[in-house]
Amino acid sequence: MFKQNLKLFLTFLLVTLIGLGTYAGTIYFQSTGQLAKTFQNFGRQSDVIERAEPMTLLLMGVDTGSGSRSDPWEGNSDTMLLVTVNPDTKNSTMMSLERDILTKISQKGEVTEAKLNAAYAMGGAELAIPTIESLMNITIDHYVMINMQGLVELVDAVGGIEVNNTFDFPISIEEQEPEYKATVKPGKQHINGDQALVYARMRYQDPEGDYGRQQRQREVIQKVVQKVLSLNSVSHYREILSAVSNNMQTSIDLSSNSIPKLLVYQDAFRKIKQEQLRGEDATLADGGSYQIVESDHILEMQNTLRSSLGLDTVEKLKTNALTLNELNGVGSETENMEP
Repeated sequence: MFKQNLKLFLTFLLVTLIGLGTYAGTIYFQSTGQLAKTFQNFGRQSDVIERAEPMTLLLMGVDTGSGSRSDPWEGNSDTMLLVTVNPDTKNSTMMSLERDILTKISQKGEVTEAKLNAAYAMGGAELAIPTIESLMNITIDHYVMINMQGLVELVDAVGGIEVNNTFDFPISIEEQEPEYKATVKPGKQHINGDQALVYARMRYQDPEGDYGRQQRQREVIQKVVQKVLSLNSVSHYREILSAVSNNMQTSIDLSSNSIPKLLVYQDAFRKIKQEQLRGEDATLADGGSYQIVESDHILEMQNTLRSSLGLDTVEKLKTNALTLNELNGVGSETENMEP
């Protein structure tokens, strides 16, 4: 997907289907074939949707190298969001995971210390999911993955979105990647899909770097969510479903019974709390630049997710991340977790 970060936004799948509302039946039965091709079984089953229970989604956008690769699902998962959705409290949490977090990735009995986003490149969703579960000490019920073209088509399908460019200069990435020529002027702007891609991807001119970009990614997601939930036209949903079906993979089996059950989560998506798992910049002996998490911070973020799901919080940190405490040789309460 994006060479640096960005796609992913599939609160969209759920929100798109949830937003169907009274049109769900008509649209679903017109597009069963389209939606069926999005399903990818990653070797386990979850019945949280059947039970209408709180659930955790992993949303991934895959770096496909400026869209030039023949396989749109190759590359690194350079955008990763954990989304908890609680139909009981009618609240959702969207947490960005920094892609450069130094993590122990376990595959076939071997452990590799690498950036978090390498897990997808090494073993696809089947490895990325347990790696992130071990990072955050939580069970992931489903995943959704979208590619770069998916973001563009989704924004266009909802008629564009409103964003606020708070910089005093136009947002552009053409200097780094000449194929992307769209710009977003300063101030409040109504933008199309090509502009949304650039808006969500720019980082070199942002003083906050990757964190600033992740904040804009979450902004784009929320604006699309709001737009989907406000639509009342069957034609809009046909366009959205077309964009979704062509550019998405998900472990949610969109059977004829699933859409009505997804509707129970609709209200929870109207109130989304944003969070960010942060790290500290570090250059290690191998010459690589990483983000190193602090033990207290990652434990706080783990408990934020657990609380949003109605689970008990924990006092002892369990994670596969290499923390500042470990690297500094300071004793900690950290307990390693093997995926």
